[in-house]
Amino acid sequence: MTEPQKEKNIIPISPQTAVLIISLLILLPLLLTGFFAH
Repeated sequence: MTEPQKEKNIIPISPQTAVLIISLLILLPLLLTGFFAH
């Protein structure tokens, strides 16, 4: 019995913060690699 609505309610994160966190997780490694490359 899979209930997607319950899964969403487990993590109460607004879409804006989710996008912000994902963008940070993607950009931080890129910035670090670019910083260490120079």
